[in-house]
Amino acid sequence: MISYTEAIEIIENQKLKGDKCFLNLKDCLDKITSENIFSPIDSPPFSQSAMDGYAIKFGKSDKYKIIGESKAGVAPDLKIKEGEAIRIFTGAFISEEADCVIMQEYVKKKGNQIQILKKPLINENIRFKGEQVKKGELVLQKGIKVNPAVIGYLGSLGLKKIPIFNNPKISIIITGDELVNNSSDLKKGQIYESNSQMLLAALSKEGITNVDVFKINDDLGAITNSIKNIILSSDLIILSGGISVGDYDYVKEALSLNNVNELFYKVNQKPGKPIWFGEKANKFVLALPGNPGSSLTCFYIYFLPILRKFLNKNNIHLKKTDAILDSEIINNSGKTLFLKGILKNNKVSLLSGQSSAKLVGYSKSNVLIYVPEKTKKISVNNKVECFIIPN
Repeated sequence: MISYTEAIEIIENQKLKGDKCFLNLKDCLDKITSENIFSPIDSPPFSQSAMDGYAIKFGKSDKYKIIGESKAGVAPDLKIKEGEAIRIFTGAFISEEADCVIMQEYVKKKGNQIQILKKPLINENIRFKGEQVKKGELVLQKGIKVNPAVIGYLGSLGLKKIPIFNNPKISIIITGDELVNNSSDLKKGQIYESNSQMLLAALSKEGITNVDVFKINDDLGAITNSIKNIILSSDLIILSGGISVGDYDYVKEALSLNNVNELFYKVNQKPGKPIWFGEKANKFVLALPGNPGSSLTCFYIYFLPILRKFLNKNNIHLKKTDAILDSEIINNSGKTLFLKGILKNNKVSLLSGQSSAKLVGYSKSNVLIYVPEKTKKISVNNKVECFIIPN
C-alpha cells in the first residue's frame, strides 16, 4: 500500500498524451491545441472605419466636399484629396490617403458638403490593416483550451481546421451480480446500478461524451475476456467494483491475466483504499472501488489527472483553496482523508453522510476537505486545504 502523494506522483510520471489531429473549428470547443497556430492573413485584412461617419483628408478649412461613399463589403476606387470627405460606415474600406474618420455626430451636412463641429485627431477611428495580428504571427500557442472567443477569433482569420489533441477513447466496465439497471424491478439482494451514470456525467463535465459502458457479471472468465477485448479499442479504461479482496472480486486477477502492468494497488486513504492503476501498451486502466462515494472520490482525485494529462492540459488536478474549518476533525485512522464539505464565504463545513457507500453528502458538497495521513486533529477555526469539486 502506498500513500496518496506517492500515487499522484506515479500518475504524474506517466507519458500520457493523446493523438494529434486536425478538426473542424466548430467542433473544437474545450479541446486543447496540439501545435502553435499562426495567422494566414492580416487582421483586419484592410484598413477600415471604426465608426459611421466621414473619412477626411485634413484641409485648411472646416468644410469638406463629399466625393463618394464607402460601405461594408465594397472597396470603392476613390482617391481622397485635401479638403475632401467620403461618407463611410463601420467596417468599411478606408483608403491610405485618409487622415481620420470623424463621427457623423460631429459634423453638419448640407448638400454635398460637411462642416466639422469638433476637430478630430489624426488616425482617429481607423482600424489599420494588421492591427490585431499580422500574417504569419503567432495567434494561439500549443496547449491552449479552445473557448468560444478562440473559435470566433480563429474563424475571423479564415481558419477552417485547427490542430488539437483528440479526445481519448474511454470505456467503463461495471462489475457486480447484484447490480441492475433502473428500468428493471428490484428483486431481493439487488440494487440499482448508478456508478456508470455518475461517471458518464462527471466525464461530460470534462467534454467527454463518447464513452462505451459494459456491464459484466462477477465471473473471472467473463471479466478477463472483456478486458482483453475492450483494451484493444480503448485509450483509457475505468473499472468499477470487484477490486477489493472478496471471494468474488476478480478484477485484479483478470488484469494480471491480461498482462496489464500494475503501477499501484491500494492507497492509504479513506474513502477509496482499494484502487488499482496500471498500463499496457500505452493503454491505461484505473480500477475504482464499487462503493459510489469511494468511486467518485477516486475519479476526481486520480482519474481526472489521468484524463487531463492525456489531453495535454496544463492544470491536471482539482483546483485547491484554503478555508477556515467550522468544526473539529479527528483522524485516528492513520489514513489520508477526503471529506465532503460545503465551502461558503471562505468557511468550510463538514457534511454528514461521509460513508463510502453513500452519495447523499456528495449531492450537497462543493469541496473535498483534505486531511493528510499524519494529521490527527484539525481544530475549529484552523485553516484546512480543500479540493474544489467541478460543478
